Order: sequence, then structure tokens, then C-alpha cells
Amino acid sequence: MKLPTDIYEIMDRLNGYGYEAFLVGGAVRNILLNLEVKDYDITTNAKPSELVGLFKKTILTGVRFGTVTVVINSRSYEITTYRRDYEYLDSRRPSVVRFSDELEEDLTRRDFTINAICMDKEGNVIDPLNGMEDINNRIIRAIGNPDTRFKEDALRMMRAIRLMSEIEFTIDENTLSSITANASSISYISAERIQNELNKILLSRKPSLGLFKMMETGMLGTIIPEIIPCVGFQQFSSYHDQDVFSHTMIVLDNTSPKLEIRLAALFHDIDKPNCLTIDENGEGHFYGHHIESARISKEVLKRLKYSNDVIEKVYRLIRYHPLKEINIGDKGVKRFINKVGKDNLEDMFNLNYADIMGKSTYKGIAKLKNMEERTQQIINRHEPLNLKDLEIKGKDIKELGIHEGPLIGEILDRLMTLVFDNPEDNNREKLIQYVKEMMKENPLD
Repeated sequence: MKLPTDIYEIMDRLNGYGYEAFLVGGAVRNILLNLEVKDYDITTNAKPSELVGLFKKTILTGVRFGTVTVVINSRSYEITTYRRDYEYLDSRRPSVVRFSDELEEDLTRRDFTINAICMDKEGNVIDPLNGMEDINNRIIRAIGNPDTRFKEDALRMMRAIRLMSEIEFTIDENTLSSITANASSISYISAERIQNELNKILLSRKPSLGLFKMMETGMLGTIIPEIIPCVGFQQFSSYHDQDVFSHTMIVLDNTSPKLEIRLAALFHDIDKPNCLTIDENGEGHFYGHHIESARISKEVLKRLKYSNDVIEKVYRLIRYHPLKEINIGDKGVKRFINKVGKDNLEDMFNLNYADIMGKSTYKGIAKLKNMEERTQQIINRHEPLNLKDLEIKGKDIKELGIHEGPLIGEILDRLMTLVFDNPEDNNREKLIQYVKEMMKENPLD
């Protein structure tokens, strides 16, 4: 086993001053599973005040809870003092933290046995809670009483499911029962922390594993109640042999592991239960579901504190994901590119291919491929496809005496339509002349 040089330096320094130092948590778990290690956490009997004196650059943002961040070679490493927690008042953080001199006492206050394995710098494993046995049996088990662990920090319930999704372990029966019993307490957790765990589930190799389990335990319905009607909702369609939620999970698993695409997949059909109509042949239709699903996605993502950029991109992917433009001419394809945005096209097609994989027939693949090729052909012609490509800007229209913002926007939209049909007219002088003619005809009053 070869650890990063920085880790050896930290552990050597702590040992050199007479302190214990062990790798702990996810780093050890992933080393034992031969998985990538993203973060290295170290636990020690050195107190925070002592750690500050041992290293040149430290960050004290977590010092109240016994964590000091050490910066070496521009990389950050968290070192946490052994501790024993006292009462948790809000299912999030301990009301009081007391430090300990005993490694095992520190380990018993952690979340899961597979995260309570330690390793010294020589690679020797310290495992008083039998986490290795659970790793060998591929089990996620809460330490001690799972109700106690989840009442200490309700986010641990979501973390258990995230780990299940990431490393494809099974949650042990007692731990899972406790998650179900305590699922509603996830509402005590901040939106930012929930978002962080949800993102990890969505970006795992098979996100459906985690989301099915979140729905089964009641946690997903607590976080996103809007999705509950999708469970078991039949589509009465010759194209769909799955209920809406199961279809959504298949789509998720078939998308690329990119956050915006997977969020779009999660929400792309969320309003279908409110849009169902059945024709005289018994075939189900969901007219306009993409519009309402896009709106709902925006509401939920705002609630979960996603960035405006992520929210807007997810909205676009959902709003325009039914590719009705497949059988239309070049002008329609240009409008599609304009609405979706050139930078979003690859993600849009990825979502649509995954959507087809979630249906009972794949016959739409050829048409989708044709649409993808047509969009690329048009892009390769370097014709104007959005307002940024116009050779006239809002300031040019203002110089012609028009100052109302909405009116300027309407004029630019008209010019965009004009150059869709006649790309050769995307010339500043010609466009200014068109605006002058519009003003003479006064069609905008």
C-alpha cells in the first residue's frame, strides 16, 4: 500500500511528537476495496491547540468539533482529535463535544462499521468494531443502536443509502428498519447537506439503487414529495411497460454521469400523473407534461439550493426534451438549437437516448440519430442560431430611438426569425434597415 507523501509527512510528524495518528473513514474503506480515494482523513489523540503548533498552515473552521485542516503542498487534509459526543439536540450536530484519549471510544461514535476501520502508516489495520467482516460480506451496518446514530445526525440515513448506491453494498436489516422509522427526520437537515448527498447518489454508477431505496424508506418522499405520485402510476401506452417512477429510474441509469443530465432525468416526467389523457383506443397521452415538469424541477431545485446555472440548464433539458422537431425542416431544427442552446445539445441527446432505453420499444433510435446528425450539419454551416450570433445588438436598436426593453426584445426575436430563413441577411446594415422598415409600418404598437 502506497499513501500520498503528504500523508506520511503528517503522520510522521504526529508520531514524532509522541501522538497517535491513523487514517480513518472512507479512505481506509476504499483502500481495502481497491477503490479510488478522494479524501484522506486522519484521527489522533493530539488536541486541536497542539495540532496548530505542529504545522505551518492550518485552517480552524471545524475546530469547535475537534477538526483542524492542515494545508501541505496546497492540498488540504482534515485531522480530527479523538472525541466522544454528548447529546445531539437537532439531529445535526452535537450540542457538546468532549475529547478523548482512546481511539476505540472515538470509533464507537462514528456512523458505520465499514467507516470505523483505522490504518497506521505501515498499513496495519485496527478494527475493534469488526468493520472488515462487514466489508467482506458487503454490508452497511450502523455502529451500536442505529436509532441513536441517526438521531445524532439524520444525514447518516441518506449517507447509508448513498454508500449502498456507490459501492453496491446491502444495508443490514436493523439499520434499514431504523432508516424507515426515522426517515422524516431528514427534514431537520439543511438543504445544502441534502443536496450534497443527493448529488453523490445521482452520480453513482447505478443511481436507481439509491433512489429506489430512498423511496422505499420514505426519505425521497420527504425531500421531494412531488415525485410520490409517479410511483406505481401506469402510463397506458404501447411505448411504456413501466410505471412513471420505474421508467425514470431506467432513464437515470442510462444517462452519462453528469449532474445536470441526471437531475433532468430525475424530473423529466414528474408531472405525468397530472397530464394523463386516454384516447378512444385506450392509448395514454401526456400532452404538455414537459412544460409542467420543467416548472416543478425549477421549484424543487431552488428549494434544495442548487445554483441558478444548474437550475436553468435542467429546466431547458426538460422543457424541450420531447423532440417533436424530428420531422420538420431546417428552420424548425434551428429553432430547436436556439431554444436548447448549442452548448446543451450533447446533453439533450444523451437524455433522449436514455429516455428511449426506458421505453418498451427502441424504434425511436433511428429518428433521434437523424435529428442529431441534422443539428450537427446546421451547426457546421456556421449560420446564426441565437441572439448572440446576430450582427445587430440591443444598443443598435436603442440608437434608432427605441428604448423600451420588451419592445427591443420583440424586435430582436423578429430579426432572429428573419435570419433563420435567410442567413445571408445577417448583416448589420441590412438588419438596421429592416428595423427602420418595421418602425415605418408600426406593426409593434
